Amino acid sequence: MEMEREKPWAATGLAEVGLAGRVAGSDRLFFHAALYSNFARDRAMADALEAALRRPGFERLEVVSLDPVARPPYWDEFRQILRQDMPAAAMQREFSVSAAFLDALASRHPHKVRLYVTVALPLAPILLLDDVVIVGHYAHSPAPAPLGHWLVIPADVASLMELAEEGAQPESLDPADVGAYRLICDCLAARLASRRLA
Repeated sequence: MEMEREKPWAATGLAEVGLAGRVAGSDRLFFHAALYSNFARDRAMADALEAALRRPGFERLEVVSLDPVARPPYWDEFRQILRQDMPAAAMQREFSVSAAFLDALASRHPHKVRLYVTVALPLAPILLLDDVVIVGHYAHSPAPAPLGHWLVIPADVASLMELAEEGAQPESLDPADVGAYRLICDCLAARLASRRLA
C-alpha cells in the first residue's frame, strides 16, 4: 500500500511555520525575497542559519534579494507594498540592515553562501528547504508579509530544482509537484536575472 503524501497547508503568519527549526536542519537553502531585515533581527533565525552553515554536511545557502540602488520602474509602488507608509529613508535602512546581515553570513561562510541582487520584480517571498517550499505573498497592506498566510508545500526540492535547471516541462511531473515546481522555477529565474555579490 502506498503511503499518503503529506498535503500542502497554510500557516497563519510565518511564525507558525517553525522556520528556524526547519532551517537549522536543512542541508541546502534557497531564499528569494526582496529583503531580509526581519531575519537579521530574529535571533532564532540568525542562530538557525549559523547552525546549518556550521554543519559539515551543509551544502549551500543561496539568497536572492532586491537591488535597492538600481531603483527599477516599479520601485516606488513596491516599496509601499513591502512596508506601507514607510518613508524612503527608513526603507533604505531596512535594505542596509538586510545587506549587512547577508554580507556577514557570506564573510563567515564564504564557501557555503552565495548572494545575488536583482532588479527583477519579486512576485512572492519563496523559501526552498530540503523537503519543503514555503511561499508567502506581497500585498498592499499595513500588515507585512511575515504576518500574512504562508503556504507550506512538502516536496523533494533538490530533485525538482534539478529538473528546473534542465528545463523540464511540467507535464513530466506528478500533479502534486507542479505547484512546487512553478515556485522553484521562479527562484531560478530570479537567480538568472541577478548579479552575484558573493
